Amino acid sequence: MKTRKTSQLFLASLLTGALLISACEKAQVTPVTTNNLKVATKSTLPTGYTVPTFVTNPKNLNIVMFVPTDNPALSDYKTRLTDLMVHFQNWLHTEMSRYGYDKYMGLAKDTSGLVKFIEIPAQGPQADYPYSSSISANKIINEVNAYKATHASEFSNSQHMLILLPQRTDASSDGQPFYGYGKYCFALDNSNMAVSKIPNPSSNYIGGMLHELGHGLNLPHDHGKYTTEQPTLGTSLMSDGNVTFSKGQPTFLTGVDAAILNRNEVFQDPLPSETPYGSATTTINANMSYNSSTQTFSLLGNFTSDKTVSDILVYLDPKTSASDADYNAVTWRFDPGASNTLTGTMALNDLYYKNNEPYELRVKLLLNNGSTISKAYSFSFSGGVPQIGVNGSAKFYQNASYGGYGVSLPVGNYTTADLVSLGISNNDISSVNVGVGVKVILYDGDNFTGSSFELTSSSTYLSTFNDKASSIKVIAL
Repeated sequence: MKTRKTSQLFLASLLTGALLISACEKAQVTPVTTNNLKVATKSTLPTGYTVPTFVTNPKNLNIVMFVPTDNPALSDYKTRLTDLMVHFQNWLHTEMSRYGYDKYMGLAKDTSGLVKFIEIPAQGPQADYPYSSSISANKIINEVNAYKATHASEFSNSQHMLILLPQRTDASSDGQPFYGYGKYCFALDNSNMAVSKIPNPSSNYIGGMLHELGHGLNLPHDHGKYTTEQPTLGTSLMSDGNVTFSKGQPTFLTGVDAAILNRNEVFQDPLPSETPYGSATTTINANMSYNSSTQTFSLLGNFTSDKTVSDILVYLDPKTSASDADYNAVTWRFDPGASNTLTGTMALNDLYYKNNEPYELRVKLLLNNGSTISKAYSFSFSGGVPQIGVNGSAKFYQNASYGGYGVSLPVGNYTTADLVSLGISNNDISSVNVGVGVKVILYDGDNFTGSSFELTSSSTYLSTFNDKASSIKVIAL
């Protein structure tokens, strides 16, 4: 008999994976000058250096220079990285303006008018902070928080933090932290981290810093639409934009990414009344149909929420491998429909993978307070045709979290004998991957008798119905 422990172990690993998000120039606009921008005092700055104008918001990005005991920060980092962070600020504003969002990421100022960097001495040498998130991420965050406890006034009251370390000088091949980790993100600093080094044919670190900053600002991986975006706009920052941005090649924010940043707390001036990232009570009931004559998908369904929903975000994510990290997820943004309905149309030709790949449909509610709530559904292509609705299926797994054997069942009714003949043992199902356009009804008796348990979306653990299914219906919606 399987227990919930399997599911809990999976959940722990899933949460860890969600926190660790692997890494990977358009024309600037003139930034708004606000009254609270400080003019630099020339006596505190290098001769001939002029501080660029940048925007400070009520809540700003916290930027930490975390300095190991044996690897000092470069002497010019404050001016050099001020220029780079302002470049990032302007680039993000330019990209957001494409979608009608006149917002700037907030950057705090120091007493000289430069972007504020909070320099924190590490407790250990650089070897104590390798690339591995399981070793370094929480160790560094705990040291930063310990410093913050006695230097609170140096920090903005936002939840977002970019943590920089001087590039390792000990010739280790292990590297150093360079990834997103929840609302924290990590990157390195060296003398080539400068606006003047764009394009850089030999390093992706500059674009990598911006990509990881995106993760720290709530952005997951996503890809531009293959037909209507990529040919004209280039590469999505949150796909392989670390490479293209570093090389000075066309790089852009998707509309979904811009919408998420539009609700991010460090992009607000004035601050909204909602508490940033507050929890909400929500439901999502989503479905999708496919029209072969128009070659389009239609999003259908409804939602409820006790907090205001500003945007509907849709990800069509091909699962090309067990570790594809969602870089190929194509995204759409829609307005919430009347009476909290989900509606939207997506063109098939905006997908690249459409032969025989499994897909995940993720529907997200983006709240005014910046939180997102997501629900996932599965479907696949077969011979270039989306398997949705009457062509759809559900996959049944022996163990929690889609472990053990897995057997796909197309739309139909299955008795105990049918299930056994197809490889599903009686009273042996613990998780179900429900395809788009179908629902599943599990029965604890043969021939669809006894107690039942209905699923309209995937479940990593059947809880009260674990190891109880003796007959199953897969029904097209």
